[in-house]
Amino acid sequence: MTTHAAAASTKRQAIIETAERLFAECGYDATSTARIAHEAGVPSGLVFYHFATKTDLLLSIVRERPTPREVLRTAARGHTVHQRLRAVVTVMAEELERNRSVRLIVFREAQARPEIATRAAEMFTEAAATVAEVLNGADDIVADPARVRTAAELIVSSVFLDI
Repeated sequence: MTTHAAAASTKRQAIIETAERLFAECGYDATSTARIAHEAGVPSGLVFYHFATKTDLLLSIVRERPTPREVLRTAARGHTVHQRLRAVVTVMAEELERNRSVRLIVFREAQARPEIATRAAEMFTEAAATVAEVLNGADDIVADPARVRTAAELIVSSVFLDI
């Protein structure tokens, strides 16, 4: 990566991180792109150089996180359902805590923005499928795969909602 490309990437990342913080603190509608640029330490026009619209910036925040599949595959350690279930819940809870602001943004903005609701549904579906896959890989699994899938959906829902 050239020095110019590295600098552009660093500035783009600063915009994303600042927007994430401000959207979580103030809400999407109450956060101007001018404020994002100011707090990120970049010229206002640079926001629109990297993101065609403010909505594109919001979508980038939600999309540019590790996918549930990438995160949950680390939970495949252990041989028994109990070991795997404990690992899945731990990994999911840690990841959701690490990305608390993104979760807040998604829950808040999904009501008003169909593209965020769609991405949230995709993430849920992917997380449930991956949890089911991890649990089905246990040595002592005896449940019907459809029941494991239903259990996985309940697990993902519970962790996402902090139950």
